[in-house]
Amino acid sequence: MDVLYFLKHSRCDDLEIRFSLRSVAQNFPDAGKVWIFGDCPAFLSDDKTLVEHVPHDYIASLLGFRTPITNFFQLQLAASLIPELSQEYLWFCDDFMVLSPLTMDAARTVRYLEDLDQVQQCRSGLWLDSLWRTYDILKREGYPRLNYETHVPTYFRRKWVLDAYNQFCDWVTHDRFLGMLGPTAILNHAHANGRFQPVDLLAEMTRAGFYKKTFHFEDIEQTSTDKLFMSFDDHAFNPNMLRFLLKHFPAPCRFEKHSDLNEMNGLPTAEESYLQTVAYVGR
Repeated sequence: MDVLYFLKHSRCDDLEIRFSLRSVAQNFPDAGKVWIFGDCPAFLSDDKTLVEHVPHDYIASLLGFRTPITNFFQLQLAASLIPELSQEYLWFCDDFMVLSPLTMDAARTVRYLEDLDQVQQCRSGLWLDSLWRTYDILKREGYPRLNYETHVPTYFRRKWVLDAYNQFCDWVTHDRFLGMLGPTAILNHAHANGRFQPVDLLAEMTRAGFYKKTFHFEDIEQTSTDKLFMSFDDHAFNPNMLRFLLKHFPAPCRFEKHSDLNEMNGLPTAEESYLQTVAYVGR
């Protein structure tokens, strides 16, 4: 099973995906090749048997999509056409981490966040508007209405993406938020067709999530104990989070350039490099 990332360069010089890749190397040894779709981290290894960058332009012209591609449904469709991507893959964003050993069975588990039929509709922002717009379309078309925007590594099959796009293409737009949300649309379509039995992420209690504010190091450590996954947003990616990631993923991995390690601070456990790296976060 390959690993697929969507990447837009971060304000922190792609530190997030560096640690995410280290977490994959450390805790998902059965992973196949890693694909980076979008921007290319400067530190990425040149060994294309291990990891390969694919720019949006390589696929977008075939589909008539504008670049950069910003809508996640369009991103999933375009990525599913990467010729050598495995038929099943685990999708990541740069701020998804694997905190403990991930088995193939666990990797193939499709998790949902909530049953939207049981949630009071609340629209107060572009993302929530898009979520409930996706809900309305799924309901109109007779599909399940689970929220698959889990912020954890997510199992997909290329066929699921193509089948869902064929069904929902009239509601897919270039705008990131105007059309349907990709994971929720694709996975509800696959679920309706009996492709898997979804698992409640909150009941499973495998994710440590850090969003909308900064957190103390001790709180990050305690919340992440015994968790399988971790994710965070820009607000939570502060020196305390960086300290946690440096502690748990200090060593360069096979997806990084060996010649680049010192130039990019190397991110070893040494306090000196830690202090240098923290400067990125304040930019």
